[in-house]
Amino acid sequence: MVGYRHRSRGGPDRIGAEGQGGFVYGTTPHAPEAERQDAFADTGVSRALSLAATLIDAAPVGLSKAEIRERVEHYRPEGETSREAFEQQFNRDKRTLRRLGIDITSLGSEDEGRDGHGGDHDFRYVIDPEAHGLPPLRIPADEVIALRHAELLWSGTRAQAAIRQAAGALTALQASEPAGDRAAAAATADPEAAQVPGALPPPASVRLGLADDHVLDHLGTLADSLTTAAVAFTYSPRGRHRAQQRRTVPLGVGSRGGWYLVGHDLDRDAVRVYRLDRIRGDITRLTAPDDSIRTVLEQIADGRIDPPQVTREQLETLGPAHGTETVELEADADVAATFLPHARHDPVSSEASHDEAVRLTVETTLHDSFLGKIAVALPRVRVLSGERLTALVRRHLEAVRRAHRDSPVPAEELRAPRTSTTNDAGAKIARVMSMAAYLHATGGARASDLLERYSITPRQLHRDLLSLQQSAAFDSAQFGHYIDIDPELPLTRRVFEKQLLAEDPVIRIALPGPRLQDTLGRPLRLTAPQALSVLIALEGLIASQDPDTEPVRQAAARLRDRIRAIVPAELDATAAELSVAWQSADEFGHEAVLRKALDGEHAVELLYEDVQNRRTRRVVDPVTLLHDGARTYLRAWCRSVEGERNFLLGRVLDLTPMPDTPLSDQARALATEPARRPEVPRRRDDELVILRFAPSAAADADAWAPVREVWGEDGARTVEVALRSGSIAVDLALRSGGDVTVLQPEELAGEVVRRAERGLAALGDGASSSVEYPGGQTKGRTP
Repeated sequence: MVGYRHRSRGGPDRIGAEGQGGFVYGTTPHAPEAERQDAFADTGVSRALSLAATLIDAAPVGLSKAEIRERVEHYRPEGETSREAFEQQFNRDKRTLRRLGIDITSLGSEDEGRDGHGGDHDFRYVIDPEAHGLPPLRIPADEVIALRHAELLWSGTRAQAAIRQAAGALTALQASEPAGDRAAAAATADPEAAQVPGALPPPASVRLGLADDHVLDHLGTLADSLTTAAVAFTYSPRGRHRAQQRRTVPLGVGSRGGWYLVGHDLDRDAVRVYRLDRIRGDITRLTAPDDSIRTVLEQIADGRIDPPQVTREQLETLGPAHGTETVELEADADVAATFLPHARHDPVSSEASHDEAVRLTVETTLHDSFLGKIAVALPRVRVLSGERLTALVRRHLEAVRRAHRDSPVPAEELRAPRTSTTNDAGAKIARVMSMAAYLHATGGARASDLLERYSITPRQLHRDLLSLQQSAAFDSAQFGHYIDIDPELPLTRRVFEKQLLAEDPVIRIALPGPRLQDTLGRPLRLTAPQALSVLIALEGLIASQDPDTEPVRQAAARLRDRIRAIVPAELDATAAELSVAWQSADEFGHEAVLRKALDGEHAVELLYEDVQNRRTRRVVDPVTLLHDGARTYLRAWCRSVEGERNFLLGRVLDLTPMPDTPLSDQARALATEPARRPEVPRRRDDELVILRFAPSAAADADAWAPVREVWGEDGARTVEVALRSGSIAVDLALRSGGDVTVLQPEELAGEVVRRAERGLAALGDGASSSVEYPGGQTKGRTP
């Protein structure tokens, strides 16, 4: 039943349908204190939805500002609501809806600079129902499968929710058809279409965190400026403690473990590569171009600069290696196992008795991770030959010592980690409108489905549904034609979560009137984060190079082109420049062995060194490979502890397949559960340590699950973390090369300095300033 109500001053006296099962989940004015209303609609969301619904209903004539203020309940001029407050609310809602792809046009000469003084009747606002939402799409069955694969390939952060919501919008047409009609239509179009599986098996590898919230925001901002304008931002280069201002003309973006911007740096008059997660704050577009900007843009326009080619060339240089070198090491027996995986398999040079030093011949990339291992192990490991390695480790340790002598204690008080930005006004409105279209298209969905599809908490689902229920199209008589939700919603969180969610009813929606059913029942255009997320996910699937997924990758390429055809031009331009390639963090070649074990469904035995440098041998059942930026984990069922564990491949010192040992039932059950980002386990007696992550490494702090934190003005991030042992913090600082500083306890900071000085003494005298990383600050390296 759809609710209708005259605008009154008494409050939200909604008419609703009785709840399923013969009772209403609600409260009365005389309810006990514990049952009184504590759940409310989000007024901002309901106001924006009501504005959209009212303007759609008023098409094609539209409404003036005065009529909007008088009609829409949430703008009503009562109490202390002033004209200026209405102007602020209305302009904010208008901008938000336009940003979400809801095209509010003005019939007349709109001038927001007058702050609402005069001109209310000079123009009228209107939303064309025909132009609202996504154009009708009928996606072939194989492309639906590709979309589902892309969704499964990623896990964590806002990106997965954005992909899931985009997938729901793109397949809304299929969802609105009866199941029998969908199967018949698919079978008619493609004989194999009727064989679309209801559930796909979990992928052998999963990407954790396609991009964090800030990187997605940066990608969306760059979509408006790629090759057409200059931008400015505050940047934190590696090895620098102070952020710097940069001005650049964006040429392209791409992923090589992390997300990078390739641009022509205007102040250096050269191409540079920037990591997006090192950009502090917002990226702003430069609106007053100078001669240097015009010169670069002219070179792009006449073909002297080829942005796609320059982007590819620059990103190809971002490999993990600084160079290769053959070095001779001698390691004490207790640390030799750490370096054996790096050594050539020569029994003369890499084996010894338990109490003897071990000589190793190592072919090393001189990557930071290897330098960090040497820094931690000194003086128990000695560099017998390798001048460049010695110089780089010396510089590495000098940076550690300098950071701990110079780094200040944070002036600001540490506080709880900042929350995600996914619930800003635009994101909430987009989610609620997407939910309305999904419920309308499917005829209803269970509450559990909504929780999973939109990656929200029960409390947020409750608030979203209440916001929908308080949204209406208001007519000239000031009657509200309300959206109706069935079953009727309780007004207390306890009843909603303990009773309604426990029953998991089908949530249904009734949109008032044919016009609103046709428009609000149509999915919104993809937002920039949704479009970029799903396009990046498809690019990642295409770039996976797994021969077993060739048909899926071909379908993903067709779907990518189909989506690019319906997104705004600036997003299409960004998508055209997306370059996604996966770099392996598997320095020991374990990934190929583990993929065979996953395909063969058998166990493996591994020798593992944990963060406390303890080595254990254990038999595990591989479940999934998890790629988290530059780190790769094996998600497995560990038979030794009888539980789920995540093993960093860089710490797996030895790996032996066990083809005659099939996977356990526990591992098969674990494979059906979604992958989560590995977290540092906590115990009651863990030691609290305060660490400072330099601006260039601020994003790495997430891996240590901060308890409290504070961000500095320069982009540095100070966090309090709980660790099993203080030695973990000391090793982390030594490995980081000055990017991570131990601030408290002071004795641990002192231990870092002592260890660094012992390491420097073991290396002997020598000047490090003349040795540079190959390509360190030149073309192709992140500045």
